[in-house]
Amino acid sequence: MVAHRMTRSAALLALALSAHAAAAGERPPIGGPAPLLALRDLAGKPRALNEVKGRRGIVILFWAGWSDRSVEELKRLDAASADLAAHGVTIAAVNVDRFSLDEGDAAQLRDQIDRLHLRVAVLVDRGLELFHAYGVVTVPSTAVVDDRGRLSYFLYGYSHEQREALFDAINAAAGIVRPPSAPTARLAIAPAALRRLQLGRLQLQQGHADAARSSFELSAEADVTFADPLVELAALALDTSDRAAAHDLLDRAAAMDQQNAALRRERARLSALDASTARPVADPQTTLADLARSDDAAAAGYLGYLLWAAGDTTRAESAFERAKEISDVDPRSWIAGEQAGPAAAWSAMTKYRRQVAATGRW
Repeated sequence: MVAHRMTRSAALLALALSAHAAAAGERPPIGGPAPLLALRDLAGKPRALNEVKGRRGIVILFWAGWSDRSVEELKRLDAASADLAAHGVTIAAVNVDRFSLDEGDAAQLRDQIDRLHLRVAVLVDRGLELFHAYGVVTVPSTAVVDDRGRLSYFLYGYSHEQREALFDAINAAAGIVRPPSAPTARLAIAPAALRRLQLGRLQLQQGHADAARSSFELSAEADVTFADPLVELAALALDTSDRAAAHDLLDRAAAMDQQNAALRRERARLSALDASTARPVADPQTTLADLARSDDAAAAGYLGYLLWAAGDTTRAESAFERAKEISDVDPRSWIAGEQAGPAAAWSAMTKYRRQVAATGRW
């Protein structure tokens, strides 16, 4: 029954999208008045968007439960909702699954929202009136409305690259200024720097190394005291055996955070690659083993590959098991059928690190 409802709702909304594709030009102009119609909450009670709007604006997300991208954006905005609320910006998640909801539809939607543990206001667009008023042609779509009720930004879709543009637009519309962290205060990292770092790691995991490099560079620009994006750029340089660039980036990162675990890991990898480095790690294996005990999956994988290349299969197996335990990703997958040696180990290090990049289990 659930699957049937989802299929039916997807088909109905697809018809709506098709019927209104030609009406994309009817979207209110940027800078013009934004439609803030009365919708319904999950109990069926009227809720005017003007009442939901914060003192510095509102973000309106058009989403559908059957759309993975919709749910992905919904979760990201929900995670940012407390910070945005503190700056006077609210979020309205407008569900457009169906033209109208019967009791079964409403119960299913409530169940999904309960599973997502949402904090944002979830409203229902009966008859898709708001959907049509904004000329929506795809879900998710997102409108950013400023404090004066003007449409300041509109986003069709939600690609990884568009995520940062959306948050930048929200900040701009609400007049939110997020200065980089002070060099002496490492308690907080500029939010834009963190977002771009995580985006880069996700892009890396998905095989988009060039896009990841760009995201890491933007992260470093967003917070000039943040060592992590420099370490990521150094790791990318090491992936292509660019020792000079890796040396420079790691030295810059060390000047910010000498104890950074990822910094120590990549220096150990560099030392294993180049014994003549000006900043050698006396014993790369000891450093990597220490980091592996601290739940750094990439370090455990590196250690396993070094031991495997050296013919120490027993200790290599132990390190691989540790890496798998931390990340749920088996590093042996990248050496299956390979002849043990430095070249195969180096290639496997790159592939494994990129695979676990977005897991947070470094």
